[in-house]
Amino acid sequence: MFKLCSAVGLVAFSLVACGGGGDGGISSQPAAKAYTISMYGKPLVSLTAATAHAQLAAVAKAASDADGSSDVQTTVQTLQDALAARGVTADVTPKVMDGTSLHALIMGEDNGLPPTQDQFKTDLSGAVIANFQLDDMVTPWTDPDQRAAATQFEQDLEVFIQRMHVAGKQVWIVLPIETCDYPAGSNFNDQYTARDALQGSILQAVAATTGQLAGGISYAYVTTQDPVTGAYTTVNTVTQGHLGADCRTPDAYLQNLQIQSVADTIAALYKETADNAGAASGASAGT
Repeated sequence: MFKLCSAVGLVAFSLVACGGGGDGGISSQPAAKAYTISMYGKPLVSLTAATAHAQLAAVAKAASDADGSSDVQTTVQTLQDALAARGVTADVTPKVMDGTSLHALIMGEDNGLPPTQDQFKTDLSGAVIANFQLDDMVTPWTDPDQRAAATQFEQDLEVFIQRMHVAGKQVWIVLPIETCDYPAGSNFNDQYTARDALQGSILQAVAATTGQLAGGISYAYVTTQDPVTGAYTTVNTVTQGHLGADCRTPDAYLQNLQIQSVADTIAALYKETADNAGAASGASAGT
């Protein structure tokens, strides 16, 4: 079962382009249209991570001094800083930030049913970043109950994406960071972990809808053979040493990689939208 949470709430995430100033401090160009993004799911940053990345540590301290050191506030500040570094001014205000609340959100409206085709919009005016997780992120995918939970998650995520599309939002689903808590006798190739179940559900839900992926990390693998047993072992050199004693808790280094990747995706979308708007405006002015 998924944990209950508060009702669905859109989060204002205003991205405002910085315009150049003219003589006397008056802008010579019209202000760009604000780009709004809603955030759902688990915060992208956790202050309980075992190893602090220098950038996240500084942000975490600032958030702690200003707001009681919540994971949500640190996520907000880190994402704003990452976007600012890419030339995008962001105002992030989270609303629903519970990693396992997806099923409750879906069932709280229309008894979980998806919207009808006549409700969909083609003109998307904003976006959503979602970082939901399975209620159980420990039990392997081979467990029948976990498989059923992953199937339910996929169905709920498809409805979530469709509802956001009806609301005029492009949806970006954050890919989970790879873990190394494989069942005995297996490795990452077997895709047995709870993280694998979550990612499989995300990929299928996105493929079936208008959703997009964000937060992907480039991994590097090294395979070695035991000279005695002949068994092969593959290690992810990017995550090695960064997943905690349980092998499934990303530290601040990995969290930083993920949030920077999310910022890359959002900044690219923002700039593409701004460029297209500018081109359209130029075409209108020339006719």
